[in-house]
Amino acid sequence: MDMVLKSKPKARRTDAGMTLIEVLVATTVLGLALLALAPMFTSAVRTNASANQLTNANTLAREKLEELSGYLRSDPRLAVASPNNASGPTTTSVGTGSVVGVNTWCQNDLPRWYNPQTGATSTAATRPGVAWFSYPYTRTYTVEQFGADLVTRIVAPAPYVVKVITVTVRPTSGPFPGLRTSRQALILRLRDA
Repeated sequence: MDMVLKSKPKARRTDAGMTLIEVLVATTVLGLALLALAPMFTSAVRTNASANQLTNANTLAREKLEELSGYLRSDPRLAVASPNNASGPTTTSVGTGSVVGVNTWCQNDLPRWYNPQTGATSTAATRPGVAWFSYPYTRTYTVEQFGADLVTRIVAPAPYVVKVITVTVRPTSGPFPGLRTSRQALILRLRDA
């Protein structure tokens, strides 16, 4: 007796893989999704640069306030000349009822130029060289004198109780020059007042 082995016919495979059209459609959908996300990356970079600029401005303002708080109240850097009740870098008004005199110490004390390759700075009136760039911030401050009620402005040389120092740091370049201005104040009280 001969045995005959029957073989089963091969089953057709239906899951043979992705077709070319399916790959093209998936690639198109992925490309459109990435294009929709691209503006978010640009916005994130701008926001990060703006936050960095504001952080630097705040740090420069705090640094100047720390420096000024260590001086004697009679120091020329905190002086208000007679017959004024405030001093600043220019003769502009500080607030209502203020008579502002110019104090050269209050003018910008940051360098005008810097070299990012060496870290060097310069206060020269003109650009020192090709590798030099304009310093990205200016820093000024004002000094105001007030009486014991902390409202009445005191005209020098009359005795005062507190001095209010306001430091202003303005960006001169970057993503939003001038918009990220930092203005911080410090109240200095006389010791025996």
